[in-house]
Amino acid sequence: MTHRDMDPNLHHDAETNEDIEILEVVGVDENGVPIAAADPHDVEIDFEDGGPDAAAELSMASPRMADEEEQLRERMLRLLADFENFKKRIERERADHSRYATFALVGRILPVIDNLERAIAAARPGVQGDPLVEGLLLIHRQLLSELEGEGLRGMNGVGEPFDPARHEVVATDAFSPLPPHTVTQVLQRGYFLHDRVLRPAMVCVRVDPSEADAGAVDPKES
Repeated sequence: MTHRDMDPNLHHDAETNEDIEILEVVGVDENGVPIAAADPHDVEIDFEDGGPDAAAELSMASPRMADEEEQLRERMLRLLADFENFKKRIERERADHSRYATFALVGRILPVIDNLERAIAAARPGVQGDPLVEGLLLIHRQLLSELEGEGLRGMNGVGEPFDPARHEVVATDAFSPLPPHTVTQVLQRGYFLHDRVLRPAMVCVRVDPSEADAGAVDPKES
């Protein structure tokens, strides 16, 4: 067998008595140069971007990716919840600041109200139509009306149970018919500003004789 018989791509030209090699041409490039078909034996399969191993790795990575996405979603939800709580807290603080902005100012005006009340109480009882007393009463009413518009309100007094958050005990009373630990006398009125104690009331509180101070006296005799 000759070399020509072994190679199917060789063809014998009878005129020239030469062997001609036939090439399989699948096309030409832009310069007209023939492009030969690739040898199927030279085709390589790259499994880095695909194939059974890559598919297995992808299937194993899918649950991890899902877990990471779920964790990220939960973290974002927590951040959103924290941000909403922060906004609400800031709004509450702003509202409280606006509500109690006059707290200190109203507190400084309370002694003026006390002095007006003392002046009115010191006026001679039974005097009717005294211009001075009427003027003091008018000023007192107007001043209280303006402060009540800012949230000022007075505390109730005699007969209330003693509350250390609202009352400041300055004397005790062991002779009052009221129940023990009850306010029997208000020596200085207390006030609220909205829901906060602006000034506690100075009071006298009923106590049992066994709890009374040695210096406790009957208010009726004082």
